[in-house]
Amino acid sequence: MTSLPLEIWSPLKPQASGIADYVEEQLPFLARDFALSLTVDDPDSISGELKGRYRVIPAARSDKATLRVYHVGNSPLHGFIYREARRVPGIVVLHEWNLHELLLGFAVTANDFTVYRRQMRREHGERGSVAAETIAKALGGRYWTGVFPLNMEILERALAVVCLARSTSLRVAARTLGTPLLYLPHHAVLRSHTTDRAAARARLGFDQNVRIVLAPGLGTASKSLDIVREAVQVIRDEVHEVRLVTVGGGGSSEVGTSVPIRDLGRVDLETLGDALVAADVVVALRFPSRGEASGVVMRALSAGRAVVVSSGSTADEDLPRGVVARVNPGVCEASDLSAVLRLLLTDDEARRRVEGLAFAFASTLGVEPLTRRLAEFVREVNRDRAELEGALRSRAAQAERLREPIRNEIEAAASSLGLAHLPSNVFERLAGL
Repeated sequence: MTSLPLEIWSPLKPQASGIADYVEEQLPFLARDFALSLTVDDPDSISGELKGRYRVIPAARSDKATLRVYHVGNSPLHGFIYREARRVPGIVVLHEWNLHELLLGFAVTANDFTVYRRQMRREHGERGSVAAETIAKALGGRYWTGVFPLNMEILERALAVVCLARSTSLRVAARTLGTPLLYLPHHAVLRSHTTDRAAARARLGFDQNVRIVLAPGLGTASKSLDIVREAVQVIRDEVHEVRLVTVGGGGSSEVGTSVPIRDLGRVDLETLGDALVAADVVVALRFPSRGEASGVVMRALSAGRAVVVSSGSTADEDLPRGVVARVNPGVCEASDLSAVLRLLLTDDEARRRVEGLAFAFASTLGVEPLTRRLAEFVREVNRDRAELEGALRSRAAQAERLREPIRNEIEAAASSLGLAHLPSNVFERLAGL
């Protein structure tokens, strides 16, 4: 039997992207069911290993007749994917609920904020209009883009949507009535050279007797590295051998404390795994959350490590109680984190309980069974593809019967009233007036 052709649009190794790693781990299982083409912006930038195992093509050689899976995140690496997903409908794997930075980046690069202002008005009403003007003039606060999520444009053009976080899937369900939707939990897999804490420490050159607090990921403002340093500083008198380690880059800057940082920088996935295995506690704060399912959190759980996350983040919303520890963002965040670290680093029994719950939970999220669930969903969408494409064309035609400014104002008014979506057939009924 001939395999169903399928195009996967995603960043790929060696691009610095957790989504690239996520997709690579799915590929061997998807290749059993589909004739895969990996569609990228520049095939010359993709690793030879991937090109040797799979068909890698530039976007210009893609086939509109082939069903596509678009992996969409919030970084510039996804720009060409986002634009194509608007043009040719496919299955959108939404890695983050909020795509604000991606769309703002389009405006900044083009030095034209017209489309951006319209998107903000459409999704957030008058508040969005004011925020768009402020952000466009670089006057907004550091968290403004987190307060005003953007995604409607791509969701309304999707044949189907896949969400890796349950909280994101609930939000999508409220916004995309009638669109097939799959909640596919982010798989948990540890890729490392070692699986034993002592061996991992020996490989990375860490003293066996120290207590390691690991802060993984690029050290951006949303990762709150300054808070982690302050919390470690607080407990140093009680936990004398505590060490703060960062991995992923951006962790070597001084933030006003005397806590030394061992920064491993950007490393391959297996060395990241070794760092997770070597750690006593992994701190993965994220505020504001973009609705992303954190791959590094899932790897840390798979390593059986105690993980601390931000309350209100996707990890907080999606993971069961006891699997991770939580701290509240805000003025007391550092003191809350220091209390959690003090407990986990001085009470071995408490830490081992958390580690056991983490490992048990991660063991239920194997990459193969979850990818098979995705494959089944793809086949269902392909079976109904003609009907789904027809529905998209019909909705687009009906919406075009209203002038765009009127349509945008109606949606803006609905948003201002707190409506997650408009009543069914509202545009068709208005167009008939």
